[in-house]
Amino acid sequence: MNNNEIIEKILEINEYSSLNPVQEKASKHIGESLIVCSPTASGKTTIFELYLLDTIINRKKKVVYISPLRALTSEHYFETRRKFAKEFDLKIGLSTGDLDESVKHLEGYDVLFLTYEKFDSIIRHSPTWLSEVGLLTIDEIHEIGSDRGSTLEVLLTQVKINYPDIKMLGLSATIGNPNEVASWLSAKLIRSDYRPVPLEVGVLYDNKLYFGEQVIKLENIKKDHSLNGIIKDTLIKQKQIIVFCNSRKSTISLSEKYSREVYSLLKNEEKEKLKMVSRNALSALESPTKQCSLLSNVLSFGVCFHHAGLVSKQRHLIEDEFKKGNIKIIFATPTLAAGINLPAFRVVINSIYRFNLTGSAPLAVNEIMQMVGRAGRPRYDKSGEALIVATKETDINKIYGSYINAEPTNIDSQLSKINKLRAQLLSIIITNNIESIDDINKFISKTFYYKIFGSTSEIKENIRDIVNEFIEYGFVEKKEKNKIRITDLGKKVSLLYLDPTSAHRIIEDLEIKQEKLEKINDLSLLLTLLNTTELSPYLNYKDDKEDNLFTMFEELKQTIFFDYEDIYLLSKLYEAKMLKDWINEVSEDKIIDEYNTSPGQIRDILTRSEWIIHCILELCKFTGKNIHLFKMFKDLKLRLKYGISQELVSLVELKNIGRVRARALFSRGMKTSNDIRKDPDKFISIVGRPGLITLEELKIEYRKEVKEQKEEVVSKPIEKKKDKKEESYKKQTSLKDY
Repeated sequence: MNNNEIIEKILEINEYSSLNPVQEKASKHIGESLIVCSPTASGKTTIFELYLLDTIINRKKKVVYISPLRALTSEHYFETRRKFAKEFDLKIGLSTGDLDESVKHLEGYDVLFLTYEKFDSIIRHSPTWLSEVGLLTIDEIHEIGSDRGSTLEVLLTQVKINYPDIKMLGLSATIGNPNEVASWLSAKLIRSDYRPVPLEVGVLYDNKLYFGEQVIKLENIKKDHSLNGIIKDTLIKQKQIIVFCNSRKSTISLSEKYSREVYSLLKNEEKEKLKMVSRNALSALESPTKQCSLLSNVLSFGVCFHHAGLVSKQRHLIEDEFKKGNIKIIFATPTLAAGINLPAFRVVINSIYRFNLTGSAPLAVNEIMQMVGRAGRPRYDKSGEALIVATKETDINKIYGSYINAEPTNIDSQLSKINKLRAQLLSIIITNNIESIDDINKFISKTFYYKIFGSTSEIKENIRDIVNEFIEYGFVEKKEKNKIRITDLGKKVSLLYLDPTSAHRIIEDLEIKQEKLEKINDLSLLLTLLNTTELSPYLNYKDDKEDNLFTMFEELKQTIFFDYEDIYLLSKLYEAKMLKDWINEVSEDKIIDEYNTSPGQIRDILTRSEWIIHCILELCKFTGKNIHLFKMFKDLKLRLKYGISQELVSLVELKNIGRVRARALFSRGMKTSNDIRKDPDKFISIVGRPGLITLEELKIEYRKEVKEQKEEVVSKPIEKKKDKKEESYKKQTSLKDY
């Protein structure tokens, strides 16, 4: 297909009459590396699709798409599969899971959707099929300047050096220095302000909308300095609105405050739909928490809150129902702005400040721009409105100067930070056949850091210091004539995708624990997990908890590896205590209240903890030592996953049995798989089975399963099963998932 034929096919698939100005410019560069810097909703996905067809059909190469978020990656995966899989007979895959799993199974795909970290992990394994990739699309490429930007910068440098034939397509709405990024990647640059849905950005104050010289007073609204006026005006227009808040707490309080007013403006059929939405939100967890009940309640009124403290099922439910138009207003933290495509007619930024450990600080210009970009729905709205709330009249000009009329800020390299450089250096050594510090410096000369700062004595000193650390840790060996070589242990740490500092702490901790087996308890095992960078940021504790935490530390310090200069030591202990409550079956609501946390945050900590335990088990197997600790951590992994005491471990290994059902079985005398074999009727009467009506049907179904699966179901851990629908791997979470 020539370029014109590709364009015609893309127009047909998307039901467009023509390309927009940004897409038209990009179409002239198909087959070349390109950076596109244009507003949200300006059609950058269509540019990716143009490049995709050219790469697959004309160049006969594979395509890789990467983004910073699983949700964003998944959204583009499903959309691309819907449009192209059947018509072009493409195998399209999604992989965002374990970072050290075998990557050979991915070679059969024509198009792969990955997170930054997943692709970085793949590069560390150096599979042969990478030479078949012709296009790497980097969504949200401005993330190079974020806290996780060192990963993206290093993996793009790896691609530049080791796979020079791969073309790169970088997409962003907020880069202040795109010329430098394009030059670094030897790419063409397209920079545009075009937006298919015109966007008006202004200030909201005293029920008046300030759009430059134009001031619009909201009609039929009582004098009100709150959000009441703008919300009511939006709903009267039969539109949707997203309100960005500066804390999770405010998203909840505001959703409760405005729920009944929104409900009064809904139609009867809309109210009926919301009943089901409300029920689905409540059933997202096996045991609903207070937050689940709060969310379910406000959803029944057509309102919701959205923040990282929700579990993924709830976030997906909210996003889907908002897209359908059933939810009218979302009160969200800024994390939503960096996530999936979720536009509304209006966006309101309720505060330009964010709370942090030292108080409050103003939001960055690029963050505001990300939020503003959510206003205006293509195909639904002729225009969009984004409003920043002013608390006093004198703030109006300040907001215009600091945000509305400001340019995006420049992005910088994160490799200047020694901890970020350390986390990447093993990968650089293993992937580029590094044999000396000079070789490392040559690699750095290809990075974005070098493009911005050039060769500096600071980074050279940091590299020398880090290499000496790695030699001390046993990850690197010093050879003759200033040569270095990565050890087998260093390779293992890199392929496990562990921060080298975390790996060293784990290895030291295992040696201490092996010598003190008789003193090991749950808390000391948990502190091995928490003593890693992967588990940060840690839970915050109040000052009145300090004495108790110091007492706990004194009792444990003989069985843990620690640093007296570690400023996070008590925070790690506090979070370990929370996890100890979780595996001792303290109710989730009590944990949330005691530790000022949320279901989503708990699950995030559990997911990261499960990954670290996997790494610990792999290190135990690799060294061939610590056999007793291996069994302890293996059991701990299951206990964390399900939130159970040691006595329930064998029960949760059964298919479809989670925390609540395992405890119910144990309490009724069914403590092992043998107990279940002896009395399947009792087993069925306790756990039940959804989707069946009578007890007799339950008996038939379970007897059939026991007969077919025998040992696989009753006495072995569940194996990962491939979800053919999603072409990715999904782990068991509860009985509701089956």
